[in-house]
Amino acid sequence: MNKLILLLSLAFTACTSEPIIFENKDVIVSRVEAPKNCDSLGAIEGRSSKLNAPMAEVIEDLKSEAVKKGANFVKLETMGAMATSVRGSAYFCK
Repeated sequence: MNKLILLLSLAFTACTSEPIIFENKDVIVSRVEAPKNCDSLGAIEGRSSKLNAPMAEVIEDLKSEAVKKGANFVKLETMGAMATSVRGSAYFCK
């Protein structure tokens, strides 16, 4: 019985071609609309506590929030004052 369960679990995990857990490097951030094959996961925000933080740092935080929601695409919506935050919409694209 244990061998059957192990075999079935290996078979199901081997069939997937998409990563189960995304990483920041898997997330695309864009100002254009999400492609048609994407499902909305809601609004997200990236932040930095540093005044005048590099935009790359704020975008990395945005990507981290996207990963937490299971997103692989973010449409960038707005930038906060002093460039310490950005907001966007998270999507999972197939």
